[in-house]
Parts: sequence; structure tokens; C-alpha cells
Amino acid sequence: MALTQRGKVAIGVGAAAVVVVLAVLAFTGNAPDPIQDIVDKVTGRPKPCPLTGELRAGGKGAPARPPLAVKVENSDDAFPLAGLERADVIYEEPVEGGITRFAALFQCRDATRIGPVRSARTTDPKILRQYSDEPLLAYSGANPKVTTALDEAGVVSLTETSANDAYVRDDSRSVPHNLFVSTKKLYRLAQRTIDSSLPEAIFRFDEEISALSKPRASASVAFSASNVVGWTWSDDRWVRELDGEPMVAENGDAIAVDNVVIQEVVVTDSDIVDVAGFPSPDVKLVGRGRAWILRDGRLVVGRWRRASLDDVTVFETKGGEEIALAPGTTFIQLVPKDDGEVSFDR
Repeated sequence: MALTQRGKVAIGVGAAAVVVVLAVLAFTGNAPDPIQDIVDKVTGRPKPCPLTGELRAGGKGAPARPPLAVKVENSDDAFPLAGLERADVIYEEPVEGGITRFAALFQCRDATRIGPVRSARTTDPKILRQYSDEPLLAYSGANPKVTTALDEAGVVSLTETSANDAYVRDDSRSVPHNLFVSTKKLYRLAQRTIDSSLPEAIFRFDEEISALSKPRASASVAFSASNVVGWTWSDDRWVRELDGEPMVAENGDAIAVDNVVIQEVVVTDSDIVDVAGFPSPDVKLVGRGRAWILRDGRLVVGRWRRASLDDVTVFETKGGEEIALAPGTTFIQLVPKDDGEVSFDR
């Protein structure tokens, strides 16, 4: 059927309007990904960091490199810790005996000293699989069953053996709490095997907070009766506290983030046992559960869901709306459903 002249004009005007709308969205960074990518390449628009939603210092875009995770100890013998204040995302995961360890993820910023570096757990590949098909993990030793799980998940292991030049022992600290590593050195050693493209964003970021949020000034998160962590909203950030005092990094900075995500998970005993006889926890990160998101001095109560280890964990309200994080750094705590406890104060 032939179009009339008026019809041709109407189609032309409509197409032009679509182009204008897409152009406006693209130049504000809100166009569909394929169009946004083309415009960004043509205009040289810097890409925000995928794990924080922010540009780097000086307005620089994100570096084209995958996320790098480092396992960091969390105990009195290890304090003060180094490098957590430079991480984009930090996971706190249960390990043996009711204690926890950290998996600190770096992508946009570097840290010259991170640690003390400790061993991997089966929880690590479950966390990292959603970030990359070949996630990078720096750690010191692991049970054979753990290394098998890492290999099966495609994790690139950067250990004191395979990436020795990136590690250093601090003789002023006692073994095994004295192993430290550098992100720049790890990336340099791994550059031949890693994907140098910019990774996809895992979280949704928005300056605006959900209307369902409630004001909260502090939170208490218990992983066990002997392991309780506090959070306080101070100077526009969530400050981590131990025994009522800010947790301070080796460089003197308080460990503080823009978002705290508390993810309730099912934890059972695995058949892996440590030297003290404690069973290593098996943390279930597929399925769904309760979640609490702290940002901007407010609390959003919701839930998390993840269909498979190849899928990204989604945090949403009870009504099914995805919960946006504040642009910036994030601390995710994997709290045991049966043994953990979470509370909040105004």
C-alpha cells in the first residue's frame, strides 16, 4: 500500500522525534545500552565505575579491567586491616566458629596494600560468579575441595604461589596475619589471561531513594553471639563499628561506605573441617530471602532473589520494585538466617 505525502511526513516527523529523544537520553547517559555505547565511543563520554555508579577522581571513566577480589582476615590478630577503605564492594561472609572474613572487590580504584590475606572458601566462587565468567580472586591457600569449586566456577586464582611477585610478608606482624598484596601488581601479573573489557554493572544506582524508606541512624548485625557489628550514619556515610567504636583501617581512615546491604542467607555445615575441628559453613546464595538496604541515613526493607549462580542477585521491595543503591561503595553482609540477628535504631 502506497503512503500518501501526509503519511510520509508524519512518519518522518515521528522518526525525527524518536531520534531526538534517544539523543537526549544518550547525552545524559540514560539511553539503551547499545545506543549509549555508540554515543559514548563517538563523544568520548567517560563510563562510570560499574561497581559504584560513579566516575573516578578527576572525572575519569572506569578502567577496562575485570573486578578483582581479595580475601581479607577479620580478627583481632589481623587488625588494623589494610585496603578495605579502597574497595568498591566488600562482602562479609561467615566462616568457621561464628567469625567472618571479607571478600574485597576492586575495579575502579587501586590499593597498594591489602590484607592480611587469608584462605578461600566455597562461598567465594558463589559470590564472584555473578561478576564475571572468569573472576579474579587473590587468596592464601584453600582446602582441596575449595580449589576444586574455584576451578569449576572459572575463578582465576592469584595466590602467593601463582602470583608471588604481588605479595609481601610484613615482618612486624605475626604469621599468618602478615601477608599483604597490591592490586596493581596483581592486575599486571594477570593481564595476559584476563578480559580487558569493562564489566557490566551489577547493581542499579540512583541518587533518589525509594519512597518506602524509613529514617534510621544505626544498625546492629550479629553473625553469631560472639560476632556483632554496628553501623552508624555519620558525615553522610555508614561507619562500621566494633565495640561501639569506629573500625579504623591501617591508614587511620574509618571503614565507611555509602550503602550497607544485609542479605539473610541459609547457612549449613559442610563436610570441610578446619584444623580446630570446626565445620566450614555452606552458604546458600541461590534462591530468595530477606534483605535490608541502608543508604542516605535511611532503611529500605526488601528481599533478594537469584535464580542461579550465573545470574545476578537482585534486591527488590516486597512489591517487586528493584531497590536502587546510592552511587558509591557498598558493604554486603551475608547474615545466617538461623544464628544471625538484625536490628535498627532511629
